[in-house]
Amino acid sequence: MRDKNKTMTEDKFTEDDEISQSSMWNRVAGFLKYAAVSTGRGIQYVYRKGDENKHYVIPAVNGIIGDKLAEMKDSRAIQMSLRHQGEDISAKKLIQILKIKESRTVIVFVHGLMTDEVLWQNRSDDDAGYGPLLEKDTGAVCLYIRYNTGRHISQNGRSLSNLLEAVHSAFGPRMKSLHLIAHSMGGLVCRSAGYYGKRAGKKWIKKLSRVVLIGVPNDGSFLEKFGHLATFILKQIWNYPTRLVGRIADQRSSGIKDLRWGFLVDEDWLHEDSDNLVDVKRRMVPPLKGVHYFVILGTLTESVDSPVAFYFGDGLVGTKSAAGLDFSAASDPENYFIHCRAFTAIGHIALLTSSEVYAHLLSVIQAAGNPG
Repeated sequence: MRDKNKTMTEDKFTEDDEISQSSMWNRVAGFLKYAAVSTGRGIQYVYRKGDENKHYVIPAVNGIIGDKLAEMKDSRAIQMSLRHQGEDISAKKLIQILKIKESRTVIVFVHGLMTDEVLWQNRSDDDAGYGPLLEKDTGAVCLYIRYNTGRHISQNGRSLSNLLEAVHSAFGPRMKSLHLIAHSMGGLVCRSAGYYGKRAGKKWIKKLSRVVLIGVPNDGSFLEKFGHLATFILKQIWNYPTRLVGRIADQRSSGIKDLRWGFLVDEDWLHEDSDNLVDVKRRMVPPLKGVHYFVILGTLTESVDSPVAFYFGDGLVGTKSAAGLDFSAASDPENYFIHCRAFTAIGHIALLTSSEVYAHLLSVIQAAGNPG
């Protein structure tokens, strides 16, 4: 009897153990299934986001080595062009597609270093960017360009001037007025375009009414100045690996190097002293007479007047540089119109996604008159 009871107990333990193991494996299997599904969804999300943002790859490469790509006539070198639905397009063809018939205000958006026109079109997955919003709220025609940010700023400035002339020609009398809205390096390209456009007597200059400069390093970028100092020191150290690192770092693009002091014209970077650490010659490029310039700057701090904001500003552009010596020197209020607005606790890229900044942009465009 004792043996029988013992056998029954052992059988029960074995059965309970089997049930327990079965339950454990069911849980493990369930967990593995959940993990597999979650991982699959995660991979799909990463792939989808990567696919959605792959348009940034070529602009980023161009920002770093775009000048070399252009010199080699590499197919990956971006050619400055208007953009429509993710493709390059001529001004004449774009006007035909848009079917513009009546007189309209035209707004041209110019992106910054290593980016493209998409930042103007989409603030996030669900929110429209400044371009579509301004089209809806003002009736203006918004155009977008893409360009090789690795080239010299002055080279892109001349190219932009020529492109704006093509836009002016395509619109003809249908262009009521022209506004430029630019971010970061794009602002320098716009100012350079104004310089070369005026010098060449381009017709688009007469239509230009407003230039909005968002987070633009008008007096240069402190980060590039620090980078130049670092590479200079590395190249002076008597150690081959260290000097090699310095030489490699010094291969960054011409566009990035131009940001050091805010070079706008050929003479600036062609000058023999352009690579000096101090006492660099830079031509003053005053604003165009009769054109309203709206300087928008950001600060990571709550105060615009702090030393941190003065030098570091929005994290990439200090308030001192954004304000620009060229603008402060234009002291004739009857011919030069400079308006400055600061936004606190906002970073360099966030200047393109802020509801407050957009409200200011909207007021700027509406103040120019009814563009419809």
